[in-house]
Amino acid sequence: MNKKLLVIAILMLLVIMSVFTVIAVAKTELARFEVINKTDEPVAISLTNENTFYYLTVAAGETKVFTVERLVYNHTIWSCGLSDSGSLDLETYMKLTFTQCNREAPNKGERGMEKVHIDDAPYGVNNRFEYEND
Repeated sequence: MNKKLLVIAILMLLVIMSVFTVIAVAKTELARFEVINKTDEPVAISLTNENTFYYLTVAAGETKVFTVERLVYNHTIWSCGLSDSGSLDLETYMKLTFTQCNREAPNKGERGMEKVHIDDAPYGVNNRFEYEND
């Protein structure tokens, strides 16, 4: 009987240790940032937060995944021959889809998977991608 209790105790300890290991690994200092460019022109994004700076580019029709520090950034984007600035919350995974030029954005997408179109870009309290001058 004592051997069974010892085996059960060891198994429980292993399960608890593996759960804590997964939790510790899940929260890293970096976040995944995916940019889908459905335009026929390159997209460029500048991200700044104090001493952190990124300049990211995605060619026309391509998708790129970047790994950036988990921060809220000031951004400037260049797309479809236009540019605009605002804020971008990259404290968790974010996917931005740049919609086709010279067409209205079909919808704003979901939180964390937002669609961007400079002429009529969505913004608001539920979105993590916002423009300053809308």
